[in-house]
Amino acid sequence: MAVRTRTHLLTAPLATAAGAAVAVGAAWVAGRLGFPLTPPCPLHALTGLWCPLCGGTRAIQALAGGDIGAAVGSNLLVVAAVPLLVLAWGRWTALRASGRPVPMLALSSRAMAVTAAVLVVFMVLRNLPALAVLAP
Repeated sequence: MAVRTRTHLLTAPLATAAGAAVAVGAAWVAGRLGFPLTPPCPLHALTGLWCPLCGGTRAIQALAGGDIGAAVGSNLLVVAAVPLLVLAWGRWTALRASGRPVPMLALSSRAMAVTAAVLVVFMVLRNLPALAVLAP
């Protein structure tokens, strides 16, 4: 069995961080230059309804530029997910650095149901006229 060095153990988490940094940096630059990064949302194009991810790219662009207000205005759900993703990445990196095994991500049926419910409720709320502030 090959000996795993700390550098080898951290390759995946560091490559993931580098990839995320490049993607966010590219989104920020594209946003500053006025280039659209994503095609129009098919749901919005067909129905006029905002899906849970509509405005997500603009939220990431705003976060990259330090404008939290604009990010929240684009997509509150994406902004709320960023700290959770950073914490998950930090846990993954710490486990890899310590040499301990990293458990596979296994979402329970309850976790999947809660996630689906949050997405549906957010979509419904952001499409209500009284809560138009949640729309991008």
